[in-house]
Amino acid sequence: MKPNLQVLVVDDDRISRLTTAQRLRKGGYGADAVENPFLALQRLGEERWDVVLTDLRMPRMSGIEFLKKVKEKHPEVEVILMTAFATVETAVEAMQSGASDYLVKPFRFEELDLRLKKLQELKEAHKELDHLHAILGDAKGFGGLVGHSPLIREVYERIQIFADHDAPVLITGETGTGKELVARALHQGSSRAQGPFVPIACGTIPPELAESELFGHEKGAFTGAHQRREGSFGRADGGTVLLDDIDDLPLNIQVKLLRVLQEGTLIRVGGTEEIRIDVRVIATTKVDLAEEVEHGRFRDDLFYRLRGLEIRLPPLRERGEDVLLLAKHFIDLVASREGKEPKPLSLEAARLLREYHWPGNVRELRRAMESAFILCRGEEILPEHFPAFLPRRRGEPGKDLQPFSLHLDGLERIDFNEMVQTFEDAMILWALSQAGGQQTKAAELLGLPRTTFQSKLNRTHPG
Repeated sequence: MKPNLQVLVVDDDRISRLTTAQRLRKGGYGADAVENPFLALQRLGEERWDVVLTDLRMPRMSGIEFLKKVKEKHPEVEVILMTAFATVETAVEAMQSGASDYLVKPFRFEELDLRLKKLQELKEAHKELDHLHAILGDAKGFGGLVGHSPLIREVYERIQIFADHDAPVLITGETGTGKELVARALHQGSSRAQGPFVPIACGTIPPELAESELFGHEKGAFTGAHQRREGSFGRADGGTVLLDDIDDLPLNIQVKLLRVLQEGTLIRVGGTEEIRIDVRVIATTKVDLAEEVEHGRFRDDLFYRLRGLEIRLPPLRERGEDVLLLAKHFIDLVASREGKEPKPLSLEAARLLREYHWPGNVRELRRAMESAFILCRGEEILPEHFPAFLPRRRGEPGKDLQPFSLHLDGLERIDFNEMVQTFEDAMILWALSQAGGQQTKAAELLGLPRTTFQSKLNRTHPG
């Protein structure tokens, strides 16, 4: 329950001040009354008050003089003036001196109650806005990651602990959470930072070429092998190899990978020589590998080899205010890219970003903010600038929206390719959400070949 306003009534008319204070208390407010401005200033210095309700005409100090002293010493306190002698001039002077409102005696309590409720709403909005500014002013990140929620701080800590060890690291998390960024942070924080970082998108490699892609091949190993080719592990010698979506590797390749992890050697396709390599392996997965092992889709020995050092990357919906830090970060990025000034989020836009469930995680948020920045022609980003998959009002489920509604009024021009890309990304994120992160099923929902879907998914910020 929201705290009630604390109201101090100041009036030299005894009946008026006592009656007003009594009605305020019955109305649910904290209230007390004093007979002159001098006592009121003393009470303001000793206790917390939200609102001063003061008469305009009082002996020894007028309501206007009192108002100016209150705003000088206690600028956070709202002041409402009341008088039986209302003129346009006094109303203007009161507002120019900092009064929040103005009441003409006699007034009904319902009228005062309405003014106080509006002040309470305004006070809460200012408090929320201050909180928003405080959040956005604290965008400290780590290794390219942005956020300061407890869950993401735990990720930072694990990166620092695991970085300079050579044991494999398994990074788990939903699609779009930024797993590749974590892998790169591990590499950059290690003694291998000057060595190569070689990412491999396991889901995009045709099964028949997977062994050659990972470990290389000798000349003549198969049709089309016209010369020796060094695989990804060979290119990563002295550095780090990232096996992105390791759950997509075929079982026959998994057993060969296990040997590389255990022995530190590999054999190229068509070759016989064991080649020693010095590679740190980081793997990511979007699925529960223990469940994959149980169903025979992933080798248990490889799983146990990988799971020693594990980092769970939380979905965006669990990261609280991080969504606002990331939103600001992406707005700053697109503004810098286009040579423009960043635009702030409106309070309602920030509320909607916090309430949305973000099935596509950080990748989905990035596309949303890029689209909003492009569509915004005003001073701040409003809910109507968000793409179609986001709600326009608080509590409105995104799935009930038309997926391709356009809001082009007032635009002088748009970037066609950028907008097409926005819609394509929205469809991919929808499919991933519907498929529970399973890329094969998501590709089927869109009627795309799996390799085409994987290519589109990895085109922007894989991980």
